[in-house]
Amino acid sequence: MPSSLRWIALGTAGLLAALAVSYAFGWLRPAAPRATSPMQQSAYVWQRSWSDPVQRAMRERAPAFDAGVVALGAEIAWRDGVLQHVQVPLGHALLAGDAPTNGIALRIGPCPKELLRDDATIASILQVTREMLASARAGGWEPSELQLDFDSATSRLDDYRRWVEAIAAEVKPVPVTLTVLPTWMSSPAFGPLVRASAGFVLQVHSVEKAALESDAPSLCDAASAVSWTERAAHFGVPFRVALPTYGYLAMLDDDGKLRGLVAETGSPLLSAGARARLVSAEPRAMADLVAHWSRSRPEGMQGIIWYRLPVDGDRLNWAWPTLSRVMAGEAPAAQLAVRAVPIDDAVIELVAENSGDLDAAAPAILEVSWTGGATVVGADGLAGMEWRRQDGGGVRFERASAEPALRVAPRGSRVLGWVRLSSTAEVKVDVIDER
Repeated sequence: MPSSLRWIALGTAGLLAALAVSYAFGWLRPAAPRATSPMQQSAYVWQRSWSDPVQRAMRERAPAFDAGVVALGAEIAWRDGVLQHVQVPLGHALLAGDAPTNGIALRIGPCPKELLRDDATIASILQVTREMLASARAGGWEPSELQLDFDSATSRLDDYRRWVEAIAAEVKPVPVTLTVLPTWMSSPAFGPLVRASAGFVLQVHSVEKAALESDAPSLCDAASAVSWTERAAHFGVPFRVALPTYGYLAMLDDDGKLRGLVAETGSPLLSAGARARLVSAEPRAMADLVAHWSRSRPEGMQGIIWYRLPVDGDRLNWAWPTLSRVMAGEAPAAQLAVRAVPIDDAVIELVAENSGDLDAAAPAILEVSWTGGATVVGADGLAGMEWRRQDGGGVRFERASAEPALRVAPRGSRVLGWVRLSSTAEVKVDVIDER
């Protein structure tokens, strides 16, 4: 063959190989068929303890999800190479209820590489799975799915597939579904993995150090979420998308570097001198995603599962009015007002009230003035506010620190401070800086 033809042949072969790889990963495949029907929506219940607020949320809010909830049933972790597990004492009566679509989840932490192919490892996982399902059945309900949430390295998806095949055979006819990460789709092992399941949940939110240290941190980039769902559709397996409802306090040092994440109040990081920044899912962006996918989405995308069901007292999660509005594809809004509320003849409380359906940040600066000749007898700031007298009379309240502002929940209120005057007066409150 002449050298010129040989180079043309080699070039053509290389191009065909590149096109084949691109097609295999979904880069050059045609757009997935579209769906415009209403999406199913469900939620995770991820608490280890089904406290009274969790049970109340199940009774009052879980019925709003047409695809039910998925409750954490057990967790597996390895300590010094030894498998340990915790079974969650679920509220079986609430899960049995009127919704036959409630699922159960098994959370599996990172597995030491040398144990991934150990027969004893899969035998232990199967035993935990049997116990979890037996507990549900003894409680009077049959899970609609067993969802596996394994913290797997992308390079170990082949080993994970062997687990999935063994678990699916063990629990049949209960469908086995998987929580997956967008980065897994770059692996040639991803297709065989999800095809060994009855479906998967694409988790499009993440906590990345660089993002948390940026000027506009976010747990979920909407444009990326849309792109990932289009790519996920090309694997030919039904899937749902997990969207976040929660947030973290990102603790930063003086240079803006991340020191740690706080998911619960009372963490020692809160008193360690670090600055706190609230990083949470942005409700308006998530509402836009819901509206977008309701109009058009890949046919294989069955719906959304929210992480997590709002529970009263869960301060770093959305309130129920917020999620309820977002589920409809509508942007929630805060409506904050500060009122002077008389407590007795001369004591006034400053009350921030939020009549909207989105958390509102309390004002950074308030000025309190009054008519007549009354003088200040005493005052105090609450909820992170400090006070001082004004030169021309009146009192000024300012946020005391650079920590995130107090949040006023939808349909909720908080007292920001009080003033005691020498006599009864008509009091006015001005919000000077809302920040």
